[in-house]
Amino acid sequence: MGARVLVCVLLGTLCSLSLAQVKHWNRRLALCVSNSTVAEVEVELDRDELFYFDLETKQSVQRLPEFAEKWFVNPGFPAFAQQEVGTCRHNVAMDAKGEGYPLEEIDPPVSRVYPEDDVEAGVPNTLICFVTDFHPAPVKVSWTRNTEPVTEGVTETQYYSNRDYTLRFFSYLSFTPQAGDVYSCTVEHIGLREPLTRLWEPELQMDSEARETAVCA
Repeated sequence: MGARVLVCVLLGTLCSLSLAQVKHWNRRLALCVSNSTVAEVEVELDRDELFYFDLETKQSVQRLPEFAEKWFVNPGFPAFAQQEVGTCRHNVAMDAKGEGYPLEEIDPPVSRVYPEDDVEAGVPNTLICFVTDFHPAPVKVSWTRNTEPVTEGVTETQYYSNRDYTLRFFSYLSFTPQAGDVYSCTVEHIGLREPLTRLWEPELQMDSEARETAVCA
């Protein structure tokens, strides 16, 4: 088989006659990967996710509280989303066969690591590993603390679609900053010759330094 992975994208736009006139961008994404269980359906507005369908719980999930308060999710969406996934998988198989199983375009990911909040010693925080501009799914993300693997406190998002139909993905690590700790986020993808690793260590201001700063100021 020439094509290792194929992704099917179904789009819906709600605005306008040309991209130059579009004020808001609303789209529905159905993603599936051949020979894999990876699949999802989400609805976006101006690149922000309104909600997505969780294939395991068979429920619609609104990730952002501001959207959850103001955006109504049709009760029929979960059933519709399951149909979308089925259609996606059917179309991928048929299209791949019809095109003679073409080679999949592969784009390697880029990544960066940053904290969710300002870093203070001993104050719980979240490290974010942002992975983007890759195609196709999946990516595998792993964390270490001082070279030791970390799995506790790790959560991940589903895949999001970029405007050019590459994908982006977030992995979160709950942690408490301590002086001397070094964290790493490692990304694995079919487009990388070797895993992509980013290091991060907290820049902490000690209490004595803070007092000196306050006096000098």
